[in-house]
Amino acid sequence: MKIPLLLSFRVLCLVLLLGGQLSSVLASSGEGGGNSLYFPIEKPFVVNLAGSADHLTYLQVNVQLKLKKADLKTPLQAQLPAIEHTMVMLLSDQTVNDIKSVQGKQTLREAALKSLQTLCQNLIGDPAIDDVYFTGFIIQ
Repeated sequence: MKIPLLLSFRVLCLVLLLGGQLSSVLASSGEGGGNSLYFPIEKPFVVNLAGSADHLTYLQVNVQLKLKKADLKTPLQAQLPAIEHTMVMLLSDQTVNDIKSVQGKQTLREAALKSLQTLCQNLIGDPAIDDVYFTGFIIQ
């Protein structure tokens, strides 16, 4: 009985040690800092899905944007309300059937990318965004 407990303790120590090293690597690589190409949108998007007449269906999505250049963060931060509005309008137009499959989520991600690139081109003169990532996706 002591061997599995000792092994569990060693595994836990290894995980904690590697987790600390990973966060050090991420911090030194600029993840989350000024040089990062990722632009997290801190607030999750929560919308009612379309086509839910008999009952309300909610969608909660966490989004991160991958930028073409790190120096686009400041102009995008200034346009965050317009970015959030565009995402809310796009997400709230979806139905459960549209987005319940992996392919549906991929199609939505591609639509979000095109919409946000068009918005950025119009507002800051640069499409700015290379990719859109859904880092959380809940339908309820």
